[in-house]
Amino acid sequence: MKSVYIVGGGLAGLTLGLRLRQLEIPVELFEAGHYPRHRVCGEYLSGQGRDLLVSLLGETPLSQAGARSSLQLRIYRGKASLTERALPRPALCLSRYRLDKLLADAFSRVGGRIHAQTRQPILREEGWVTATGRQPSIREVGWRWLGLKAHALDLRLPDGLEMHLTPWGYVGLCPVEENRVNVCGLFRTREPVPNLIHQWRDWLSGPPGSALHERLRGANWDESSFSSVSALSLHPRRASDQPGVRVGDSLTMIPPLTGNGMSMAIEGAFLAVGPLASWAAGKVSWSECTGKIAQSLDQTFSSRLAWARRLQQAVLHPLGQPIAWNLSLLFPSLPHLLFRQTR
Repeated sequence: MKSVYIVGGGLAGLTLGLRLRQLEIPVELFEAGHYPRHRVCGEYLSGQGRDLLVSLLGETPLSQAGARSSLQLRIYRGKASLTERALPRPALCLSRYRLDKLLADAFSRVGGRIHAQTRQPILREEGWVTATGRQPSIREVGWRWLGLKAHALDLRLPDGLEMHLTPWGYVGLCPVEENRVNVCGLFRTREPVPNLIHQWRDWLSGPPGSALHERLRGANWDESSFSSVSALSLHPRRASDQPGVRVGDSLTMIPPLTGNGMSMAIEGAFLAVGPLASWAAGKVSWSECTGKIAQSLDQTFSSRLAWARRLQQAVLHPLGQPIAWNLSLLFPSLPHLLFRQTR
């Protein structure tokens, strides 16, 4: 049996490694960081990815780790809000601090080898999979993208999940374990933000007078949970246009507005399992393996990526945002429809 080597131990890499080990395929995983640690992430999982994660780990370990379910979503713009909507299916909410550690421990228990705090160069050789995270881009159409995240303590969300649109981006609120609320935002700016270490609370709290600002007024922050990421690329990429096997954000990022990034990481990992297992068993060549994976990824994700890009452009356009907002007021089913199109 041939071995599979995974560079990157985030959600996609760990999911892929664990599933391959469950099939008794030798796997080594290289992660530049350590477990547990905080990552910039919305920290909620909906759609097919939720079911795949439960099938991988089981309900009990997730529950014991503090996973919560959210059934409702409310969207805000300034002080105004759209009618609260029930999600098509419950979302699973758990911090990446807990979830990545849970996956890493499960991977090790079934014989997977983790090389933590190891920066492994990406090799274009047979058996190597890239799951290192985002593909960096300093600017896109003149803008710099900036992702921020921190946990607010003892904060109650009466509406479950919340999405707050701001003039310069958007912020999502998600209840996670231990009465914490994950506050995660994506913002765009023309210039670098040199004082971010001191100003991140202002960015995440929204403009004065907004519902977001009132919700987070006087919030008690877990400063150790703060993390940031920049040089993001939100331009959709096709797997067939890239060499080797890529999963998760190393393949492509879906705009965080959709809340589908975690699901895509898990779904993509599962799509790669079958061809990689066949290659490891000597049933197909490496080129056949990579071709099958690329085809599956593109067929599965191309439509939702196209819809997500249109939605992102509309929401962040100075004229598009009020138009989209007013259409959602006139046609309350529109946000629900767009939610489904990005799944």
